[in-house]
Amino acid sequence: MNIGKILAGIDAGHVATKAVIMRGRELLGYCTVPTGFDVVDAAQAALNSALKNTGISGNELGRIVATGIFKEIIKVPSLNVTKTVPEYVADATGAFFLNKNSRTVIDIGGNIHKAVSYDQDGTLLDVIQNDKCADGLGIFYTNMANALGLSEEEMSELALKSTKNLSIAIQCSLSAESDAIDLMCQGADIADVAGAVSRFIVERVADMCTYMPLTKDIVVIGGLAKSRAIVNHLPDLTKKEVSVLKLPEYVGAIGAAISDGGEK
Repeated sequence: MNIGKILAGIDAGHVATKAVIMRGRELLGYCTVPTGFDVVDAAQAALNSALKNTGISGNELGRIVATGIFKEIIKVPSLNVTKTVPEYVADATGAFFLNKNSRTVIDIGGNIHKAVSYDQDGTLLDVIQNDKCADGLGIFYTNMANALGLSEEEMSELALKSTKNLSIAIQCSLSAESDAIDLMCQGADIADVAGAVSRFIVERVADMCTYMPLTKDIVVIGGLAKSRAIVNHLPDLTKKEVSVLKLPEYVGAIGAAISDGGEK
């Protein structure tokens, strides 16, 4: 790879679209925008803002690589996407690039969560993804923060103050939202409800991880990795130590930008 080449990675997700600009393997800039209903427009906006943040012109880009659930949709002439890579490839590539000691990455995103293991060379070994019933954990988390009148960060900090171990027993995230609202209507403390929401999410992730050995070192990425409450619960429920990568929501986009493999 030409070390001076300007690269872009776009992670077109259900909830948010992320773009990064890199020179070789140096991260220069990044931006996140809501995906909304116009996936191409969101990808273009994220890319343009990331370029603006770096002061680099789009004409200087040597390659644009896309990942995420909508990666094929944004392969349009106006964006000039060079190639696409599967989400699990981007996650593993980005995680291994940022932490060469890592062997497993857990991605807790807006709609889908997954775990990917790889060896000391970064070669993929195994992939596991949530079942359909556990879709939408990030959306559920955002909806609950809105219902509580809090930002996502505020809800996380409040959850850390929980003193009662309330339970949301329902498996489906859509039904769990109703269950959490019922707790509030019954007069449950808001901190305890926030704690129950965080534990529910981690329980779903931990359930998924029982189907694949979690090999040390384990790193966590995705938007929900920014929640201290969620990350604090992960070691207890997975029985493994974990760490959060810097800029966890951009790891997939970084992995896409530097990926040499994937679909053409």
